[in-house]
Amino acid sequence: MKRYIHFKEIDSTNTYLKNHHTSYDDLTFVSSSYQTRGHGRVNRNWESNRNENIMFSILIKNKFLIDSYSSISLLMSTCIYKLLIEAKIKDVSIKWPNDVYVDDKKICGILLEGIANECLIVGIGLNVNQIHFNDLKAISMRNITNKKYCLSILKRKLYRIIIKELDLFEKGQSNYLEIVRSNNYLKNKTVNAEINNQIKEVKVLEINNDNSLRVLVDGKEKDIISGEITFHS
Repeated sequence: MKRYIHFKEIDSTNTYLKNHHTSYDDLTFVSSSYQTRGHGRVNRNWESNRNENIMFSILIKNKFLIDSYSSISLLMSTCIYKLLIEAKIKDVSIKWPNDVYVDDKKICGILLEGIANECLIVGIGLNVNQIHFNDLKAISMRNITNKKYCLSILKRKLYRIIIKELDLFEKGQSNYLEIVRSNNYLKNKTVNAEINNQIKEVKVLEINNDNSLRVLVDGKEKDIISGEITFHS
């Protein structure tokens, strides 16, 4: 049975579920109006104003989905993509493996954390009503549309999309990879990236069927999985 939990303030919804995952069922959603220690990949901080954005985590205990973790990050990105398209926002793209961009600026970050074979925790931060960002490469839905959104309504819409897309994925009917490839933020771009503790210039070629990223580095094509590469501005 799905369960929805909301906190006015918490250190991190991902941390909460990591500490309490044995107490909750599959597809428990934990959200917060404000996180004091929100974080992203490689321990980057996730900054968000109080009561202005959507921040939540999902507990996944379904073994099939846990074993498919390399697909889940991109699948969640497509859920955000579909929500934004439904809101009539254009120029939405997905930055492999876990970010969503609009107009070359980040609007959503996604973080996956696993606990052995017990569960997978997916954290999502979506910029909704916040107007000003310390990071000039960030943007919100309100920045784009000049519309202020009801967070509870938008969150329920996103929850429904996620539940539906996870069900389709489990049935083998998901089109997430097609969406990611068609809206690949990095495709054909040459960027600086850290690979094996070395900064290299790489050209992004495509996303493979196994969700790995094919790049051109040092004159050779190489397939990279999430965790093996970090992109730098």
